[in-house]
Amino acid sequence: MCGVFEQHGLAMHQWAALLREWPANQVSRINIRPTDMAATIDAQGYTLRKWSLIPRWSKDPKLKFATFNARSESLTEKPSFRDAWRRSQRCIIPASAYFEWPVVDGKKQCHRLARQDGSAILFGGLWETWQQGELDLDTFTIITTAAASDIAWVHSRTPLLIDPEYIEQWLQGSAEVAGQLLGARGTSALLANVVTSPKEC
Repeated sequence: MCGVFEQHGLAMHQWAALLREWPANQVSRINIRPTDMAATIDAQGYTLRKWSLIPRWSKDPKLKFATFNARSESLTEKPSFRDAWRRSQRCIIPASAYFEWPVVDGKKQCHRLARQDGSAILFGGLWETWQQGELDLDTFTIITTAAASDIAWVHSRTPLLIDPEYIEQWLQGSAEVAGQLLGARGTSALLANVVTSPKEC
């Protein structure tokens, strides 16, 4: 599950060389939520997209169901995502952190999940372009998997994490080759810290 994430700080620029085109004037984005705009990287480079995938076949850009996350176990079958997957419309969404609200001592507490070394997290996702008349909308979804053992206490699902050495396999590989990266990880290398400032969550 991923419903809020952020793109800001030094972590983003550390990946500029790996992630092809990365605009020098890319603004920081905090508290990115479904339907907000976020920076993505696909096989062609950088694109700013709206978070919540709109399938090509949809007659209306306002869907009656949520498409901001796509379960890895069913994305090849779900009508909302399978066409983008078959066409290899995969992308990476770099993030400095994402947020979850586990129940601790009977109360929900906001936790910020980030890499232990402070570098960017690379989410695996799918992109789509929805067109009707003169209206074009670039959208994306974040793929989720079962959570790694070290963060499963925070949430049973986690964004699909792409390690730097697999960027080319994810973006350039066939659906079959990229599909090898869809499995759950043993460990995440993420730290979950309680957020004390309500502005962050």
